[in-house]
Amino acid sequence: MVNEQAVVEIRAVISRMAERYAAMDADGVVATFVDDDIVLVGTGADEVRFGLAEARAQVERDISQADDLSMSIENLRVNVVGDTAFTYADMTFRGSAGGESFEIPVRATNGLIHTGDGWRIAQFHVSIAFGEQAEGESF
Repeated sequence: MVNEQAVVEIRAVISRMAERYAAMDADGVVATFVDDDIVLVGTGADEVRFGLAEARAQVERDISQADDLSMSIENLRVNVVGDTAFTYADMTFRGSAGGESFEIPVRATNGLIHTGDGWRIAQFHVSIAFGEQAEGESF
């Protein structure tokens, strides 16, 4: 049986994280994360972060390098199992950095846990499809 209330709350957390990124509010983004157990994986080779301090540093780096930033969320899917949840979404990061516009479509997965303060993101992972891999091919 689907816990509809949990799905609503989880969607709100993911949306709030995206809104806080767009507002360039590092504190607001980090507030959607669990404590020191957060795992954050971005698209850059050096973007693997463990713990709240490293995650905050990554968020602050992202924000400091952008002139403006937005994150759209499409096809958000939520699976809830007790006090844990898993999400998938097609996300697009848009904005500008150094006067150059960018649009980066990513595939995002999250692991969330229900805490005494509600749902929090425990893992956030974004990836970009490998452009050299032809459709219908596995390698």
